[in-house]
Amino acid sequence: MSVEFSMFQSAVSSQNTNNGVFARFYDRYVKTGEMLKNGLPEFKTKLYVEIKVKDQYDVFDQPAEEIHIRRFPKAYEMYLHEKKELQSGTPLFLFAFLDQGQIETCRFRGIYTVEKLASLNDLDAKNLGLEKEKKLALKFLKASQNNLAVLKAQNKEEYYLAEIQKLKDEISELKKNAVQM
Repeated sequence: MSVEFSMFQSAVSSQNTNNGVFARFYDRYVKTGEMLKNGLPEFKTKLYVEIKVKDQYDVFDQPAEEIHIRRFPKAYEMYLHEKKELQSGTPLFLFAFLDQGQIETCRFRGIYTVEKLASLNDLDAKNLGLEKEKKLALKFLKASQNNLAVLKAQNKEEYYLAEIQKLKDEISELKKNAVQM
């Protein structure tokens, strides 16, 4: 069983112990009140928690404190896992091949990057209910491999064009010197 599936099962079981209270930790960028040298406001990352109560419309969104982390340890563990995953992959939320509902489904199941979604084995994808999303991620990664080849060719072309311009400039300079002699 994969880390994602066991984390998903753990999160679901821990929600039942909080009497219908659900939490989600996330980073928010808030103004510090300070100004940068260029006159723009300075921002810092602050940990927030969003708390929802089953069958109620209210959402309590506030800066996270130690008491929230102790009360919702599995939700905090999922937040830390997401931060770690995003350091080494392509975030799902940056691409349009999944809608917001599919992205949230993936996030709830501990999948935060395109690469992680594509690398799920078929059984785990089925157990997590992410078969369709996995296929989309695989298609996206396959298509993006072609982008890398195009980018390399473009970089090579730009290099050669710069070299040609450099040689043209040298020829022009040599012609000037030859005429002056």
